[in-house]
Amino acid sequence: MEEEEGKATSVSRRDVFAGAAGAGVALAGAAGISALRGKQQTETVSDGPISDPDIVIIGAGFSGITAARELRRYGYKVVILEARNRTGGRTFTSEFEGKTVDFGGTWVHWLQPHVWAEIKRYGVELEETPGAVADDVICIDYDGKRHNLSLAAIFDEFGPAVDRFFDNQAYQIFPRPSEPFADKGWMKADGISAKEKVKSSSGNPLIQAMIETLFGLYGASDLAGVSWAYLMRWYALSGYNFINMNDITARFKVKGGTGNLLDRIAEDSNADIRLGTAVSSIEHGDDKVTITTEGGDNLTCKAAICTVPLNVLQDIEFKPSLDTQKLAASKEGHTGTCTKVHIALDGEYSNFSAWAPGGKEPLNFAIWEGVRQGKTNMIGFGPSPETLNVNDIAAVEAAMKKFIPDAKVSACFGYDWNLDPYSKGVWCVGRPGQARYLEHLQKPQGRLHFSSADWASGWCGTIDGAIEQGIVNASALHEQLSKA
Repeated sequence: MEEEEGKATSVSRRDVFAGAAGAGVALAGAAGISALRGKQQTETVSDGPISDPDIVIIGAGFSGITAARELRRYGYKVVILEARNRTGGRTFTSEFEGKTVDFGGTWVHWLQPHVWAEIKRYGVELEETPGAVADDVICIDYDGKRHNLSLAAIFDEFGPAVDRFFDNQAYQIFPRPSEPFADKGWMKADGISAKEKVKSSSGNPLIQAMIETLFGLYGASDLAGVSWAYLMRWYALSGYNFINMNDITARFKVKGGTGNLLDRIAEDSNADIRLGTAVSSIEHGDDKVTITTEGGDNLTCKAAICTVPLNVLQDIEFKPSLDTQKLAASKEGHTGTCTKVHIALDGEYSNFSAWAPGGKEPLNFAIWEGVRQGKTNMIGFGPSPETLNVNDIAAVEAAMKKFIPDAKVSACFGYDWNLDPYSKGVWCVGRPGQARYLEHLQKPQGRLHFSSADWASGWCGTIDGAIEQGIVNASALHEQLSKA
């Protein structure tokens, strides 16, 4: 789940990803040094540096890399400025316990049209996360009691509860979920928080706890701050089907990590990618755009695409100023704050998933990844860094003991995207009422275009949404320049 890059306004931000590993540790936790030395660190995939680019793209995540490929095919000279010392944005492929894993956006599916087209284009293979379809479930209820359940045995009760969570109206509210402006009726439901709908999903408190856990995972935070309509859009995009939604968001992933796919697109773009190059300001006029880096360099070009995430937009100086609605949305920020941690448990446990509701538990969800060399690999998610330090073995072990009393954690590794100044959060999840910003966020300002998964028309907050926006904005920019 997603993407894009940013700029810095202070020395601390510049130091973090311009190669200062020590700053990375302070920023992202004890695992920061090895994280910053992970994959996706190609400095350039072009034939050489471009001194007079036609187009500059800020950010080398999936949106920026895809836009660069499209624009190169139109014949433009493209430079990508990336603040971090790696490509990928909020996707991040590295190593854990001798295995390639993703610390950011991970899962993909053939019902996500843009990423699936890229997977088929480059012949990338998929692999599965077995825990996504585990029948054995360990669930903590609202009183803290542990229950061992069979998902198959409770599915006849759980499945309809998902439909009731959406008032059985998802099809009526979102008849065209990939075209949010074709029928704006869904925006009337956007003021409702997802938390308000949990009790109406079921009269069984245990099923309620599972509903809150599931959508708290998708919402990446406490459901009280999550838009009900935002979650409904994902459900509608999944064919109004919970089984599809589960498979799309937690089951299938790129073999070798998302970096495998990103690298293929980057190689195809042949763009000049400049790492460790944070942007401090963007000046845009009727016929050119001038971008100033933190190092004091200026690049003037015909047009530019800014792919920084919603929560980071406010940190760049725009001349003329950023559209007031864009700025307001950035200052409000989306609510995606969850943690993600890879865990190695001593011992061999069979396939299972672990569930716990609410915004105060250290871990709300843990999913089985397999057994290697006598250890069980898990991926855990919590509501925020405030509830769990994902790089503290003792804390992660205590969190896992709530599900497995004899659990022994031998290793854990997580990256704190909330402290990363170029993301300031995980995948974008809308707060109640933020749908009003969507159209403003997608609009260009002169020759400056804005491309991010955070305001995608379809799979907002995902790799698919990032690719969608890269393609759409590259096409729109080319049409604009062709008419100039």
